[in-house]
Order: sequence, then C-alpha cells, then structure tokens
Amino acid sequence: MCDTHDTILLAEQDADQLAIEDLEKQLKNQSGDVARITKAKINELKTQIKAEKAMRSVLDKSRTRFLKTLETAVQASDPLTILSLPREQLIDFIIRGGFDLSIDEFIEQADLIMKAVEKTTRIIQPDLGLAPIQEQLDIMQTSAIETLFDDVIIPNVASGVRESLVAMTIDVPLTQAISSLSQKMQSATGRQLTEVNTKLSMFGRSVTAAIAEEAGLRYYLYTGPIDGVTRRFCRPLVDKVVSESQMKKLNNKQGLPVKTAGGGYNCRHSWSPVSEGFIKAAGLDRATTKDISKANAGAKR
Repeated sequence: MCDTHDTILLAEQDADQLAIEDLEKQLKNQSGDVARITKAKINELKTQIKAEKAMRSVLDKSRTRFLKTLETAVQASDPLTILSLPREQLIDFIIRGGFDLSIDEFIEQADLIMKAVEKTTRIIQPDLGLAPIQEQLDIMQTSAIETLFDDVIIPNVASGVRESLVAMTIDVPLTQAISSLSQKMQSATGRQLTEVNTKLSMFGRSVTAAIAEEAGLRYYLYTGPIDGVTRRFCRPLVDKVVSESQMKKLNNKQGLPVKTAGGGYNCRHSWSPVSEGFIKAAGLDRATTKDISKANAGAKR
C-alpha cells in the first residue's frame, strides 16, 4: 500500500497523462496556427514531465549520497564537530555532500524548459527568442534555484541532520540515527517534489512572460487540458485570450501569481503570448468579464 505522499505523486502522474491525452484530443479538431500552438504546448508539457521525473530520481540519489557522506564524516571525526559547524558551513557540507547533484539537474532541466518555451513563442512571432533577455533569464533561474533549495529542500535536510547529530551525542547508535534521518528525508519527498514541479512550471511561465514583455505583447492565450481534474478556476479560461488588465483581476487563491502559476500548485495550463493580428487571424475567443468572475469564484485555497 502506498503512503500518503506516494499516493499524491501517483495521482499527479495520472493527471499528467490525462493532460497530454486531452491536448492530443484537442489537436485532432484544430488546424493552422492554433494546432501548432497546441502541438508545441504538448511538447512543453512532456518536457516538464520529463524534468519532474529526472528531479525525483536525482533527489533520491542526492539523499543516498549525502547519508553516506554524513556517516563517513561522523566516523572520521565525531558528531559534535559537525554539530558545531556554523549554519553556512553546514549548508555547504550538505550541498557538497550530495545535493549538488540535484542543483545541477535542476539547472539542466530548466534550460530544456526554456528551449521548449522558445519554440512555442516562435509560432506566434518567428523573431521572438531568448537571446535579448538571456541575462534576465539567468537571474530568474538563479532565483528559482535559491527559493527551492535555500528555502525548502536544504533547510529540511539541515534540521534532520542536527536532530540526528544530537541523538548521536547521547549514545544513539550511528546506524540507528542515520536510518531515522533517512526516513525523515523520505517523508519530505512528497512536499519537495510538489515544490520542484511548481517551481519548474512557474519558471517556464516566467520565461514566457519575459519574452512577451520584451516583444510588447499584452494578450495571452490560456492553453491546456479540459478533463476531470481541471480546476474550476482554469475551466472558464481554457482556449480563451486574456488581456494584461484581465489577468491582474484573476486570483487563484493560493497566494501564487496567476501569470507564472496559472491555477496554482501542479497546474498543467500555461499562457501563450499573442498579438492582436494573431488573435484575429486564428479566430481566437476573448475572455469576458463573466469568464474572469467565474474563474475567481471557482478558485480554492
């Protein structure tokens, strides 16, 4: 039987597959540029799913490698020596001890997501690209890494490490303390992966928003699945064009900006910046005031 976080992750994986299947179903009834956008969005979603799987795997490797590093360090010195490390040195020890693998993997996957987003935006406007805003994107990527690892993953590991080291100083056997730490780190996997998935998708949407800003585009097509797990917030907006002013009135009630988080945590919908000309040529529907109100009414905390 799966534990709680494994059940949640399984549900998320099922939602991923449902999202792809629904988009592929939509694609069969589309043509022209709209079909090209949907196809590119399927590629974006598949890229993100691969990134999430890669991050899950590397977090497991990081945890295993770090536990071995910690065990070796304790055997070579003593628990008090490591426990007395200043916070910054302990964090450095944790990163170099195994979690550098996860940071490197996040950077690699974020780069792949950037390329997938760029491919989508070129459908709207062929001359759009990453080059003019590369410095801005580098800063955004660094910020995503810091908020994920500095604020979520590393603090959780550090807390567990300190507890384990304290236990060792009062004669709890090394193997027992390491085993307890391993269990605590595993129990945090579900929340960490939710944060990883959200940060990756938010980063992708941030890239889209930055490209749109550079190009002066002020309208966004909301794309994604309409299936059994689609949020009531997202449903009224899917396949409709939302203006900048309308987007500012949207509230997913999860404390996350709609432009970069869509409906919230684990949302599988995304924004595609479009021009007035593209909206008319593709015959896209514009969101109404009623659609915005309906989305906000359906949002859940």
